[in-house]
Amino acid sequence: MAVLKRSCQWMLRWRYPAVPVALGLLLASPSLWGGLTMDDYTIRAAVMNCELADGVSANPWEPFTFLDGDRRTWRMIEAGLLPWWTDPDCRLAFWRPLTAVTHMLDYRVWPDQPWLMHVQSLLWFGLLIGSAGVLYRRMIGPPRAAWAAALAALLFALDDAHAYPAGWLANRNELLAASFAIFALVAHDRWRRDGSRAGAWLAPGLLLAALLAKESAVSTGGYLLAYAMFLDRGTRRSRWLSLLPCILVGTAWYAAYKGFGFGVSGSGVYVDPADDPMGFVRHVVAFAPILLLAQWALPWSDLCVIWSAPLVLAHWLFAVLCLALIALLFAPLVLRDRVARFWALGMLLSVVPACLAFPMDRLLVFTGLGAMGLLAQLLAGWKDGGDWVPQLGAWRRAAGVGAGVLLAIHALVAPALLFLVMISLPRLLGQDLHSIMRGYPSDPHLPRQTLVVVNPVFLGADWLLTQQRQHSGEPLPRRRLLLTTACSAASVSRTDARTLVVGVQGGYLPPLGRWPGNPRPPAVSHVYGIRMFDRLVRGDRNPLRLGEVIDLPAVRIEISEVTADGRPAEVRFRFATALEDDSLRWLQASDDGYLPFRPPAIGETVEVTGIP
Repeated sequence: MAVLKRSCQWMLRWRYPAVPVALGLLLASPSLWGGLTMDDYTIRAAVMNCELADGVSANPWEPFTFLDGDRRTWRMIEAGLLPWWTDPDCRLAFWRPLTAVTHMLDYRVWPDQPWLMHVQSLLWFGLLIGSAGVLYRRMIGPPRAAWAAALAALLFALDDAHAYPAGWLANRNELLAASFAIFALVAHDRWRRDGSRAGAWLAPGLLLAALLAKESAVSTGGYLLAYAMFLDRGTRRSRWLSLLPCILVGTAWYAAYKGFGFGVSGSGVYVDPADDPMGFVRHVVAFAPILLLAQWALPWSDLCVIWSAPLVLAHWLFAVLCLALIALLFAPLVLRDRVARFWALGMLLSVVPACLAFPMDRLLVFTGLGAMGLLAQLLAGWKDGGDWVPQLGAWRRAAGVGAGVLLAIHALVAPALLFLVMISLPRLLGQDLHSIMRGYPSDPHLPRQTLVVVNPVFLGADWLLTQQRQHSGEPLPRRRLLLTTACSAASVSRTDARTLVVGVQGGYLPPLGRWPGNPRPPAVSHVYGIRMFDRLVRGDRNPLRLGEVIDLPAVRIEISEVTADGRPAEVRFRFATALEDDSLRWLQASDDGYLPFRPPAIGETVEVTGIP
């Protein structure tokens, strides 16, 4: 600890916060070779005004509008860019025009140089660390040890939760939002503490910039509230009135956000508090402890998606227990120190917006800001004998062990994970689809055909391949059709020349973490995560019902049987032509990639397996 203290004191003297910024950029530097992957291609198509299918284009200013819940969504279903079970009213539309400008720079100025795109992301990452360093130095001042500010900046720079925002181009929005938000907090502090009139104007302006970069900037409100409660030295009336400019900006932004048709609805993964308040409350209860544990310790919150429902419950209980112990460790500091209370409340409130979807560490940038400030104050007070440190010997010994474990996790394990994740990021994000997509046709007949995939491996694989092929100019099918959801074992029966009846073992769209039809489901399997994406486009509030019909250009789909819990179990596909017609191209997934599939003879039934 003595070496760490001297190092932090040196950092404060040597052009602070240059050292934390340099260390963060060094650990994130492998991202320069990351290239484009996953949503990067979707954003590129929007920015370049590419037509994904006949009549399906995007707005360059809205590259994060994936589903608009309107005519464009239905055209994507007709083209097979979205599966047939997609709720036509499903909306996944995010308003991030400031981030869109940075992607316009990428794809219009250096479109064939992904490394330059990653350079831009690294510059934003450096700005994020630098802004956090400035805030820490302003907040952690006398009578607290000054070196705690440098320690907080260092721990923030080394946080492995920053791997995806810094290394994935499509997640750059988090860096912009957090950077502008932190500078808004600095400006607000300058106004309230130093009387800076410029700060009074800059704070709401910077908050608006943060909100126009990403919605997660609403977390700034938690820190502003904590500031008014614990740090602002004005009268009670002036403290609350000081929040009014930012409240007005936030209200105007939200009114415009909803007025322009942005938001989330109809998804089985994302929940918008305005659309489904009780569903969002359930998300917060279920995910907040898991996210907070991931911020403070291990395991990664992302692992929840590959765990069975009983294991997720065990994870939640473990998180609650660990967080209770961590709360006991920090209680003496938080009860005695108003800056520590600022960090703690801001941290807790900022985790709420992160519960919009499933747990992901990449959503913890705002949470980590408060957590690292709190941890740095704890370690510095412990080392220097702060007046808040209890004198009880048993508590000191137990707390010393806890503080040492947290220091080891955040100063040793976290940077190692940050660097290793950066190296592996393209593979983790699915850039290399060759193992899945082997055998995918690319002959000149494909643009005139409907590609029918009997048993897809991953809902996003064909979508990603479409984006990549469009980018490289390779042929694409006229339309696509998925008969089953991902990794589903099914029976395929033919009743006449044009009709297939598909029965899925356990039914379509199984609940998250469940494996219907398997008497001994595994506790851990990537299949849980893969199947989660099938539910991205349809939630439980608008299920497919018995007898419901979906008419598409090449096929008429009817739900002919449902499970006990109301999910489709058997589906009838009535094609416009005979199944052997040249307008149809059939594929099935196997361990060796995609292979041609021969439709069964009339009266015949074939079994297809879910790919492990």
